[in-house]
Amino acid sequence: MKSLEKIIKDRKVLVFLDLEATQFSHEMTAIGAFKVTLKDDYTIKKVFKPYSAFVRPKGRVGEVVSQLTGITDKLLAEKGISFREVQKALQKYVGRDFKKCLFVSYGSQDARIFMASAENSMDCDYQLARFVSHRTFDYEEFLKNYITSESGQPLSLTNACKAFDVKLSGKAHDATADAYNLIQLYSAFLKKKDMVVSRYAETLAHSPKVPEPIRALIAKLNKGESVSPDDFQNMLKESLQ
Repeated sequence: MKSLEKIIKDRKVLVFLDLEATQFSHEMTAIGAFKVTLKDDYTIKKVFKPYSAFVRPKGRVGEVVSQLTGITDKLLAEKGISFREVQKALQKYVGRDFKKCLFVSYGSQDARIFMASAENSMDCDYQLARFVSHRTFDYEEFLKNYITSESGQPLSLTNACKAFDVKLSGKAHDATADAYNLIQLYSAFLKKKDMVVSRYAETLAHSPKVPEPIRALIAKLNKGESVSPDDFQNMLKESLQ
């Protein structure tokens, strides 16, 4: 797919990751990451064992986040490591491909979490945090070009997986499980081409970015109806009334 090729380019290594963060300072509390290698057609060749860790933030986790994730201040005090240690461990995990790889997240929040953690950690490698943040590919932003909700909003990771018949692994808000589910969603998008076409057609039919006459035309085509040049002209005229 050309649109994906422009983003990945000639890279052979991706790192799918998911982060959990504190409620107010948005510092990292957990990380789940999978290094993968790619075939020439951008499908996944190999998935490595994951890297995961709990991370001690400077701020408190927050009650809402604790209820969602099960991550508490006590848990992080007992099992968490510093953000600096996470940076070193992630670099070691990815290995020699670190400077050449592309990090893949679902949503823009993970890139922001890296920077929030760096800004609250005086002993971390700030430039390394910037490198990861700027080298993160937001797969949600990419996917919304082809599938959205009926109101034109991006789908959550859970709903995107369901739309492509991807069986969810683990529980929501578990960093390692969510990173793995993102890998499966990425693979499904590349392998299930007919499903992508179908979802794309549905999205175009209700996308607010598409002019009304075109949406009406697409809606008819999606129903299997034929549309003639005269029909299209009439749709244009109706939209101008």
